[in-house]
Amino acid sequence: MSEVVAVSYDEAERLIAEIPKFTSKNPLEETRKFYDYLQDEIGEDRLGKIVHIAGTNGKGSVCAYLNQIFLESGYHVGMFISPHLETIRERFVIDGNMVSENAFVDAFNWLSSKLNAYQMVNKNYMPAYFERLFFMGLYLFAKAGIEITVLETGLGGRLDTTNVIRNPILCVITEIGMDHMLYLGNTIKEIAYEKAGIIKQNVPVVLLNRKKEAFDVLMEKASQCGSKCYIVSEKQYKINEIKKKCIDFSVASRYYDYGRLILETSALYQVENAAIAIRACEALMQECGFGQLHVKDGIKNMRWPGRMEEIRPNVYIDGAHNEDGIEAFVYSLKNAADLAHCMLIFSVVRDKQYDKMIERLCSLDMVTEYVLTNIPDERGAKLSVIADRFRKYTDKEVHVFEQIEDAVSYCLHKRNRLVRDIYIVGSLYLAGAVRKLLEQQSG
Repeated sequence: MSEVVAVSYDEAERLIAEIPKFTSKNPLEETRKFYDYLQDEIGEDRLGKIVHIAGTNGKGSVCAYLNQIFLESGYHVGMFISPHLETIRERFVIDGNMVSENAFVDAFNWLSSKLNAYQMVNKNYMPAYFERLFFMGLYLFAKAGIEITVLETGLGGRLDTTNVIRNPILCVITEIGMDHMLYLGNTIKEIAYEKAGIIKQNVPVVLLNRKKEAFDVLMEKASQCGSKCYIVSEKQYKINEIKKKCIDFSVASRYYDYGRLILETSALYQVENAAIAIRACEALMQECGFGQLHVKDGIKNMRWPGRMEEIRPNVYIDGAHNEDGIEAFVYSLKNAADLAHCMLIFSVVRDKQYDKMIERLCSLDMVTEYVLTNIPDERGAKLSVIADRFRKYTDKEVHVFEQIEDAVSYCLHKRNRLVRDIYIVGSLYLAGAVRKLLEQQSG
């Protein structure tokens, strides 16, 4: 089938959206053949230094911290991330800004032309949704002449599309938990094995040492590859003070005494992610070189939409969407400064282990009532089912709204002097939809 040329951004976005996101993708060797076919235009010599990042939770935040540190250090940086909250262009970031609509159309049409030519000799190759976006991202970065590429995996690592790259300067693996078991395995060890697949021969790797069963798998793979390991553990960072909208913490470093570092967020889980990014900078010190102030400013100035993001005064969205993510969210709320009572809006996709997620959320004493709604995706769990789960674990009020705008409106009108905070959690689809809704209302 011949590839279509898009004449506008809306058309390009529509054509991309029509490709199913979770259908079976091509074998990695087939994707790599197409990647090799494109080497003259998007070869790794055109992508600068590549930092490849995998993990279950936190990998997007680590990407964002590194991206900001690189920018503070004066580098020309491209960042490829997923998923997006509102617009697909969020996945392609150059020097801190998502690409323009015209640049997106240019990349879409470039890929269409290359596929038309390639399919003359390999007519069976048809890239899936994420593959297309990945190749478009590489084209955009190569065309921009970036110096460092921050590359986030999509799903897993070993067989992930991004793993066609051969020569990253650093690999990073963040927290590993139970998610996407249909694709990655049913145990932490199996999932860790898939994530470890990004580790390359003699390429240094930053590893989080939190779960022994995951860490042992990662260390074994690193040893097989002769990769120097930079380990991050809870012993290497310390939270000094928690305030309403920022966190003061310290990190043990082999290069600098950073003193007290500041995170402009109330999300305690970001301390670990920031520590991973700092350890990555240490691993890259000889390759890139970072000033102490560049790292401190990068950590402080990073903003990551949808991660305990305050989108209106005392209204927060958080993209936690699996058991470990919810655990981190619950920990943040239980240790939050000046948080007395709040309301919580929740929705979830049906393929998550949401029973355990709901049980943890129902342990929050400060939540006065739970508000459930649908998400704008066919994968959403049935409202009646998740309502039953909440009522199983709590005697507090559980309200159900078919429409997101009704759920948000209810909470905005119901809050008062004693219950002033609203948290939206459970799905990145929900976080994106609420963020877009409130932005439209403000506009």
